Amino acid sequence: MSTTTISLERSAYELLRSRKKPGESFSQELYRLLADARPSVKSFLELLPPEAAQEVADTIDLLRAEDLAIARAKARRRGGSRGRRA
Repeated sequence: MSTTTISLERSAYELLRSRKKPGESFSQELYRLLADARPSVKSFLELLPPEAAQEVADTIDLLRAEDLAIARAKARRRGGSRGRRA
């Protein structure tokens, strides 16, 4: 893991430190505090024309369903092979 040093005003550092949870690193804290700042797929879809947004949403739903079917099939194979060792 690489690191980078940043400069903060003392008041910004104190504010950041005051919000840090016990055992949490400053990196973990920043990820937690800024998680909502990441753009979501929903915000991206709002930028598209309605027809294109619906097509992307439908494609996402299809891919999620396919991923779920694959995961279930893998789980069945793992569960079905238990106790069958030769």
